[in-house]
Amino acid sequence: MIYLFRTLAGAISIYSLLCVVRIILTWIPGGSYTGFGRFLSAICDPFLNAFKFGWLRFGAIDFSPIFALAVLTALTILFQNLGDGARLTLAAILAMAVTIVWSIIGSILTFFIIILAIRLVVFLTGADRSSSLWSQIDASLNPMVYSITRFFSGSRPIAYKNALILAIVLALVLRIGGNFAVHGLVAICSMIPF
Repeated sequence: MIYLFRTLAGAISIYSLLCVVRIILTWIPGGSYTGFGRFLSAICDPFLNAFKFGWLRFGAIDFSPIFALAVLTALTILFQNLGDGARLTLAAILAMAVTIVWSIIGSILTFFIIILAIRLVVFLTGADRSSSLWSQIDASLNPMVYSITRFFSGSRPIAYKNALILAIVLALVLRIGGNFAVHGLVAICSMIPF
């Protein structure tokens, strides 16, 4: 049974990687129309499309692929733990729940950091001046970015470049700090005797 769980964890990890490649191909013009792109579309889109919920879309940004990948990560963690011989005690279930919730939140934070970093690079190079895509992305990002910066700057206006940098730094701090907090919570959960 242990080998079955380990095999399932490995298979889900490989499928997750294929889904990541599929998501990246959708960002490349024509990437989905190659033979490999069509193959990935056939095996990944049914799963990814199952998570197309309206509440996971903020303007031009769709978080449903991140949520789908987080579910795959959660399943991988579950099967890895079972493959390592973990028993399903209350402590193990709580530790897995904390890990799974953080994997979802951490995935969204990582995606947010990547989008902000790409946006900052595009802004600094000036490649966004005539693109409606970046206008749509800005319409989605700006409320979050300026909410974050308003906390630090008060009512003083802050330059867009500085706002992006501050948002990236804060998201990185949350991501790294969250990892430490989760490890601490998992350690606390493991002390539960049942």
